[in-house]
Amino acid sequence: MTISRLSAILLASTAVPAIAMDDAQSTGSSVAMPGGDAKEAVEVGSSREIVVTAERIKGSVDTDVPPVEELNEADIASLGASSLTELVAAVAPQANSGRGRGGGMPIILLNGQRVSGFRELRDLPPEAIRQVQIFPEEVALKFGFRPDQRVINFILKDNFASFAAEIEHAQPQDGGFGTNEFETTLTRIGPKTRFNLDVELERSTALTESERDLISSAGSLLARGGNISGLGVNGAISPALSALAGSNVTKAGIPLGISNPSLAQFASTANRLNDGNIGDVRTLLPRTERLEMNGTWSRSLGPQTILSFNANYALRGSESLLGLPGTSFVLPRSSPFSPFGQDVTLSRYFDAPRPLERESETHVFQTGSTFNHALGRWRWTLTGNYARTANDTRTTRNADFTALRAGVLAGTTNPFAADFGANLLFLAPDLASSLNQNMDMRSTLAGTALKLPTGDVQITFASGFTRQMLDSETWRSSVTTDISLRRNIMNHSVNAELPLTGRDFGLGSAIGEWAINGNIGYSDLSDFGKLMEYGAGLRWAPMRNLTFQASITGDENAPGIGQLGNPTLVTPNVATYDFTRGESLFINVITGGNPALIGEKRRDVILNANWNPDFIKDFALQFSYFKNNSRNTTAAFPLLTPEIEAAFASRVVRDAQGRLVSIDQRPVNFDRETSQRIRWGFNISGNIGAPAPPRGPAGGPPAAATGAPGAPRAAGGGFAGRSFGGGGPRFGAPGGGQPSRWNIALYHSYRIEDEILIRPGVPVLDLLNGSATSSNGGASRHEVELSGGLFHKGFGFRLQGTYKSNTTADGTGLAGSNDLRFSDIAAINAFLFVNLDQQARVIKAVPMLKGSRISFRVENILNDIVDVRDQNGNVPLGYQPGYIDPRGRVFEVSFRKRF
Repeated sequence: MTISRLSAILLASTAVPAIAMDDAQSTGSSVAMPGGDAKEAVEVGSSREIVVTAERIKGSVDTDVPPVEELNEADIASLGASSLTELVAAVAPQANSGRGRGGGMPIILLNGQRVSGFRELRDLPPEAIRQVQIFPEEVALKFGFRPDQRVINFILKDNFASFAAEIEHAQPQDGGFGTNEFETTLTRIGPKTRFNLDVELERSTALTESERDLISSAGSLLARGGNISGLGVNGAISPALSALAGSNVTKAGIPLGISNPSLAQFASTANRLNDGNIGDVRTLLPRTERLEMNGTWSRSLGPQTILSFNANYALRGSESLLGLPGTSFVLPRSSPFSPFGQDVTLSRYFDAPRPLERESETHVFQTGSTFNHALGRWRWTLTGNYARTANDTRTTRNADFTALRAGVLAGTTNPFAADFGANLLFLAPDLASSLNQNMDMRSTLAGTALKLPTGDVQITFASGFTRQMLDSETWRSSVTTDISLRRNIMNHSVNAELPLTGRDFGLGSAIGEWAINGNIGYSDLSDFGKLMEYGAGLRWAPMRNLTFQASITGDENAPGIGQLGNPTLVTPNVATYDFTRGESLFINVITGGNPALIGEKRRDVILNANWNPDFIKDFALQFSYFKNNSRNTTAAFPLLTPEIEAAFASRVVRDAQGRLVSIDQRPVNFDRETSQRIRWGFNISGNIGAPAPPRGPAGGPPAAATGAPGAPRAAGGGFAGRSFGGGGPRFGAPGGGQPSRWNIALYHSYRIEDEILIRPGVPVLDLLNGSATSSNGGASRHEVELSGGLFHKGFGFRLQGTYKSNTTADGTGLAGSNDLRFSDIAAINAFLFVNLDQQARVIKAVPMLKGSRISFRVENILNDIVDVRDQNGNVPLGYQPGYIDPRGRVFEVSFRKRF
């Protein structure tokens, strides 16, 4: 597609103001870039009140919106994270957003500036971080993003060097599989350069159903030894057999180890089937391997200019077992091997040639770059990314039974012989391959357009171009299906924030700070046309430690190119629960892309309140209300309840007896989704005992104690009372040690409404009252997130997890159908670690342990798994605990050493 001249001009225009400005203007810039920290000022007001004011520390975000949470070095050390990836996971309750239909990954900044992606800094050791700031969604507008994700800013130390190696081993309490991981990380941060290289190798063994003692699907005639079923009147196998058994015999297991069983021998297995359990050749978790390398280089080209590059390569492989080849034969009455006197059906699995398998291999290459340049009150950022993902999947299909079936019908093959089916060969396997490529470039110009007595008018202009390419090929039953999709996207947006009143000017001194913000964006997609996004917000801070925010956002979105064109895969023998018949069985499941998907529209209304009371140190209380209305949403195929089957009847295949055979689970569109929820919670932290004063840059008092640069600003605008001296003690420093700390973050979400209309004319799905779209049932009314722990004299302990209340999934109410009840669940993970640097006796006895840390994790420490019961109190076979959570309680031990 040819890019329109107007779009090209708009993309280039964001760079024009930056090029036209004079570099000399950068001297007075307040934009965070390398340079000295601003100093504090002390003023005496007319009321003799002492007001302490400090400009933001180097690398902080230039905004008047207070952060919802700030972490200093002691807070970071108390989390026990080994990388920024783990650190982000540890602060998930504070960083999660409830915007829209669920928050995703927060926006990541480094030293107050955009990066090409989280890859640039995800492997940095937490010891390299001076401070972490978490901001509300409105701050995303300043950097050209939609206001639907929170913002995390990492502020680096000025000088840092480290080489670290870590080895981990994980194994579940119930055994069955294990995971080993080895990782090395090299980091160098200097006055002008930053370099980080990380290499990871991870291997996990497979877990089979037999290792979780799962009961196989009931009623299946397929078994390794084979079973006989009748075709006669009332399903009888043979009148003579029924006479011998004394009752009507409709099924019977084949006597094992007998090559020519007699009718009398079949009488001993009358109406009893051979075991159809093949759990030893069906995996719950595949065998996996992963090799990944990630490197980043950054250099300061001037006082206000930074250039960075990142490259990442990952190789991932997996192998799954999907069961055994199996089929049913008609054994004719004319066969010399049949004792029944009439036609019957013989059903069985075959160990030859080998179990059905699926092998997958994925190669991922990603690269990105960022150019940041500050000119006066403006900042120009140019980011570029390229990603290439190639995947190949091979799925073995059933065996070729043509010759075997013909031999049984002709009476030349003995179906009871020990070598029956020993020479089977597989049909040609299903092959699927895909190549997904994504290139994007984005230009952002942000700064102060106008200075008013009430504050600065902040404006951000952003333009971008994205090209997406998807090529997929599926080969099944000698039929090849090729899909080639291309999408070009030009997008432009303008975000602005206007202060209406200032706290120290005019009316603002009486009513507090008021500010409004807004954004409007436009995207032109080559395959979907024009899409719009918009938003407006109001912020009121009646006091320095109390902020209220209200906003409305709306946007239009197209389905992802993968949702449209991913290759079609058919997975056999997937354990599934059928609500209509109230039974569990193994079926075929179809996945892939759906080219018939349409674009969606959504609108959100958000109300926020943040309070940092002065009478409780390091305490923050947050409250949020979210309302979402979405149309034509794209979603994964939902749980096959009777309501869903009625709405998507063409996606479900049943046999003549009504038994479920297959489900097409490719993505679908819902006509409308509506939800409302409240989320509230708090963060609190503090010292354990009287904290020892940390050392300053030259071994003297800390920066905050002397009034030197480096003392952080609290959320309300004053000092947080924490020390951030760049030369202070850190993990691994000789004779150092982080102060003892404790912290708790606790958040509760209450869902008021959660409804889906699949299409006009069908009942609305109320996910809070019996409807369901996922295998976990409906939506939980209550959800609680917890993250907390303590760090004392080198020992750390943390708990992190979530609680979700019980849900239901209603059946049809007809005979044979069942309602399901899903219990509540508390998934809590525990983490214990010890920094050996702070254990003087250990280091003295074993000096090589200097700079080391030993960690012990317990995943799902309560071993809590959702308990699913039908209305009769029974656990459906498809909802056995081993299917829901095959991992269970997992223990992990790791050893990390910094050199």
